[in-house]
Amino acid sequence: MPQEPREEEGKARNDYTSSIHPTLLLVSSTLARLGLKTFIIDARSLIVHGVDLGRETRDWIIIIDKPFTMELRDTITRELRSRGFKVQWRKWGFLVEDGIHIDINYAPLILDSEFIERSREVAENILLPSMEDIIILKLMSGERKDIDDIKKILAQAWHRIDKDYLYRRAQQAGLERELRKVLRRAGLR
Repeated sequence: MPQEPREEEGKARNDYTSSIHPTLLLVSSTLARLGLKTFIIDARSLIVHGVDLGRETRDWIIIIDKPFTMELRDTITRELRSRGFKVQWRKWGFLVEDGIHIDINYAPLILDSEFIERSREVAENILLPSMEDIIILKLMSGERKDIDDIKKILAQAWHRIDKDYLYRRAQQAGLERELRKVLRRAGLR
């Protein structure tokens, strides 16, 4: 599927930038100063893609483009705390709080050059992964809410999905069977 034209991309960025919470903008700019890219994932990313999930979320879940090492963990923690954020380490990454919850994760199994190239910037240093990659992330999770989200994506945006890319990414992740099952339940191929 061809990428959206640059004009629409700029318009989408301008339309959405104003609705990104200022705390996320601050966290993202801190991460950018450390040389890290920030990607919005989960429910917020689908809202940006125009998918109506029928639910709201207070949380912002983001991933960064470098694996957590002890040095990076300590640097991120120090930088965010020096800016007044509450930072907790979790098994999946960080929880940052300042009136909102921001989960900072690393998704090494899917984050590659293709994932990055297909993402688009929606605010400074805040990237939105392709809908296909978000589907794969949700398939990887396997949680009921994530499978329900995939069904909503398929029902509302199947016509916009690059099916070849989606199938190839599912195959790379070893999730072909899971994808076929969700597609079959949705009456799609």
